[in-house]
Amino acid sequence: MTDYRAPAAYPPRTTRRFVSPLDISVTASDTDTVVTVSGEIDLAVSDSLRRSLEEELRFTPAALIADLSKVTFCDSSGFTAFVQIRAKAEEAGVPFILVTQERALLRPMSLLGLDAVFNVHPTLDSARDALTH
Repeated sequence: MTDYRAPAAYPPRTTRRFVSPLDISVTASDTDTVVTVSGEIDLAVSDSLRRSLEEELRFTPAALIADLSKVTFCDSSGFTAFVQIRAKAEEAGVPFILVTQERALLRPMSLLGLDAVFNVHPTLDSARDALTH
């Protein structure tokens, strides 16, 4: 009897890519520039986020606020991007503030000791209040 089954590699499997959805919007005013981010921050999108924040720093805003209230996940590449932006903002003399109440961000920040590095506020209003006082 002849076996007509195809080898295991036939037909080839389709390749699936998992890309994290990330939405970035920017609102600039005389008092600050707010970069609002929603979605998940991982290796697939962290460079794009870093470039967006760097682009806003080129305009030397009075303050740069990253509103992460709608971010549900952030891996080490995202935190690395924020550390890099913080350094560039400090070099440019621009206050850099993170806004979040999300445990998914606050817990890793605390474990990594980044809560001592970043200026973090629970709301956009409290971040803006901190800038005026």
